[in-house]
Amino acid sequence: MGLIPQTKCGRCDRTYSSLRSRCPYCGAHRHKKGKRATDNDNSTWKIIIGILLIVVLIAAVIVIVVTSANDKGPSGDSTGDSHNNSSDGVQSSPGGSTDDSTDDSSNPDTEDSTDDSTNPGTDSTDDSSDLPVQVIATSITVHKGNSRTEATDFMLHVGDSYNVTAVVTPSNATSIPTWTCDNPSALTIIPDETGMKATLTVTGTGSVNVTVSVDSLDYTFVVRCRK
Repeated sequence: MGLIPQTKCGRCDRTYSSLRSRCPYCGAHRHKKGKRATDNDNSTWKIIIGILLIVVLIAAVIVIVVTSANDKGPSGDSTGDSHNNSSDGVQSSPGGSTDDSTDDSSNPDTEDSTDDSTNPGTDSTDDSSDLPVQVIATSITVHKGNSRTEATDFMLHVGDSYNVTAVVTPSNATSIPTWTCDNPSALTIIPDETGMKATLTVTGTGSVNVTVSVDSLDYTFVVRCRK
């Protein structure tokens, strides 16, 4: 109906199909005074064009939606696959130990591993910090009194008292030197509380070997006791 051009009758001014040679209303022949109903014809074509534009827009929207869905599809699949692979890896760990370790590491309320590693008051930390650093001696000698003369062989008389000093390297060695002699009836040794100094007192006669020891080191010198 709307696709066939319309003609307006010049006599009765009514519109009829252009396929007719006469006006169906008044019977007048179509002649030059007859004209097409341009208004109705233009409105019909406008409607058709509008419908076509709407169809094109709908098709374009469908194409855009389908294209975007296809673009997101592979990434979603790969994400799902990676998630499945990771979950499969967790489930396939032998003995079910993976579930336990995952739960323990992600749970902030675990008490064993987390508290022991982060608690500054643990026993292991206190014990290690309280342990003194032990410095091992590398050498030891004995000097006469406070002088720098090294004691090797010297003579004392009965009743004499003489001070000797142990020289330990390094000076911050933590071990305390010990003093001994092979003839305690002729010589008595009284070390101080640090063990670095000792007082030798002659009580008899004879040759006495005095040895001072620290860590695995020994130093021996001779004291000749006379009347």
